Amino acid sequence: MPTEHVVTMLNATPPQRAVGVLLAMPRDRIDALLAAMDGRLIAKLLVAADPDRRAALLSHLDDARLAAELALLPLAEAAAVMAALPATRARPQLDQVTSENLAMLLDAMPGPQRRRLVDVLDPVRLSDLRRVAYEKRVIESLRRTAAGLHWVPGDHGSNLLAGVMHRLFGVSLCYVDSGQLQDAAVAAAQHVFADQQVHGLLIVTNAVASLRATRMVAESGAGGTPALVVTWDPDDNDGVLGRALVRLAG
Repeated sequence: MPTEHVVTMLNATPPQRAVGVLLAMPRDRIDALLAAMDGRLIAKLLVAADPDRRAALLSHLDDARLAAELALLPLAEAAAVMAALPATRARPQLDQVTSENLAMLLDAMPGPQRRRLVDVLDPVRLSDLRRVAYEKRVIESLRRTAAGLHWVPGDHGSNLLAGVMHRLFGVSLCYVDSGQLQDAAVAAAQHVFADQQVHGLLIVTNAVASLRATRMVAESGAGGTPALVVTWDPDDNDGVLGRALVRLAG
C-alpha cells in the first residue's frame, strides 16, 4: 500500500491502535511513514502511546525533527506532547523554547507533569521562568489600573510605556532573583527611557532597593526624568501601582 494511503489509514484509526500497527512494521517502513506524517498525527500517537511504545516511537524521531513538529503545534497540543515525553527527551526540547513560551507551555500542563519537567530545567531557566511569571503579574495589575501599555519599540528588555491620565510614563520591570535591586538596574532603566520623552519612570521590582539605587532614584528628578521605585509583590493589590503612577503624575 502506498505510504500516503497508510498515513491516511493511521490517521483514521484510534490512536492507541494506530501506534501498535505502526510499530509492528519494519523499521525502514516506520521511518518512511513518520517522514510523511504531519506533526499533529505524530503528536496524537505520542500522547496516546503507553510508555514503552512511546519510547519506541521516539527512537525513530531525533531531537531536531521532534522540535520542528512541536513548533508547528497549537499550544495545548504541544504541551500535551511535552508532558508525555520522558525527561531525557523533554529537556532538549525545553532548552529550545523561549522563557515566555516555556511559561505558557508549563501553565498548560497538569500539575504533576509540570513539576516533573521543572525538575529537569537548568537553574538559570528556572530563574528566568520566575522573572516571566513576576512580569506577567505586574502587567496584569497595571492593566487593571486602566493604564494603556505597550512594549518600548526596539528594546529587548522588560520595559513598557504606560499611558495614564493623558501622560506617558516609562515602566521598567526589574525582577531580582536574590539580593537587592542594584543601581546598575536603575541606570539601565534610565538609559532606555532617556529619549522617550516620558513624564516619569516607574521601576517595579520584587526586591528592596539598595542604598545606591535609592540615592540614584532620588537624584533623578533634579534636571532629569523623575523616577520612583516600588517594591511590589504579587500578593499586593493593584492600588500600590496605581498610586505610584499618580505620584509620578504629580
